[in-house]
Amino acid sequence: MEPRSRRWFIRTTTLALPAASVLPRAAAAAPAFRAEKPSLKMGVPVDAASFLPIYVAAARTWAEQGLDVQLVSFRGGAEAKQALAGDSLDLIFDSPTGVISMIGANQPVIGIFAGCYQTDFSWLAKPSIKNWNDLRGGTLGISTFGTGTDSLTRFVLQKHRLDPEKDVQIVQAGGSPSSYQAMKAGRLSAACLAAPFKWQAQDDGFTLLGTQAGEVSAQWPEHMLYARTAFIDQNPNTIRALLRGYVAAIRLARTNRDIALGIMTDRLKYAPNWALRAYEEAMPGFDERGGLPEKSMATFWKITIQEGYVTEPWTESRFFDRRFVNSFHSWAP
Repeated sequence: MEPRSRRWFIRTTTLALPAASVLPRAAAAAPAFRAEKPSLKMGVPVDAASFLPIYVAAARTWAEQGLDVQLVSFRGGAEAKQALAGDSLDLIFDSPTGVISMIGANQPVIGIFAGCYQTDFSWLAKPSIKNWNDLRGGTLGISTFGTGTDSLTRFVLQKHRLDPEKDVQIVQAGGSPSSYQAMKAGRLSAACLAAPFKWQAQDDGFTLLGTQAGEVSAQWPEHMLYARTAFIDQNPNTIRALLRGYVAAIRLARTNRDIALGIMTDRLKYAPNWALRAYEEAMPGFDERGGLPEKSMATFWKITIQEGYVTEPWTESRFFDRRFVNSFHSWAP
């Protein structure tokens, strides 16, 4: 079998999906650090509530740091990684698996900030499927191959004695909105969904097979900010300004729920009740200091090894540069 760390370069999506979306850039303001590169392009694999501080920063706090950040969302992590590798993005906020797969494919990238510990995925199935075993012979939608939804789904299938290469066909279906629509249209037997679609699916009578917190871990290294090593070395003040604005956005979202909900509703088009529920689920999982959830890393490496990205746990320094995490007090607002 071809190592999964290299597959993201050659996989193609299976279902027809919408093009990438772009968040309008915010106006500039007086910087706290003199950024070497004040205009940036940042990618996220899909739009989701777990990226809320990024949306708040793009709308409010990055401009205060003198940054003009163009936020681009894709149809999955594979596309975002290809954009970073192709030098059309400066940074991406993706799963740690993403940076590990890029390093495994000899791409000169490294993570610089984490602190997103959400376990926000659930696996839903059409009403006729009552348990995991009923999925045998069916199709299950993830965002794209080589992403967190891919690795988590394969781990959970194997936990329930289902071979993801034989018993269930895993399909690239894009983010939760398109995955849910594909399941509703009968093109998928089940899907890995985030908020609010996991709740909508339950309300619509779809079967809840399991949750990430229940099937995998109570905390998870959900997202990591990473970039090319040369970009990080050449733009340290830009990174400090970016992280300063990001931490300010976390604090703003915590202290002013209405602002956060307004930005979330505008970006994600959630109904007010779903936006509030997604906000309440996501916010406890943000650690503004940007470290990794130590208690969950053993399970993370178990899954990463199982999926063929690595053969053994890596030392943290191989995929995560802690210079900004360790100097938090020198740049944080």
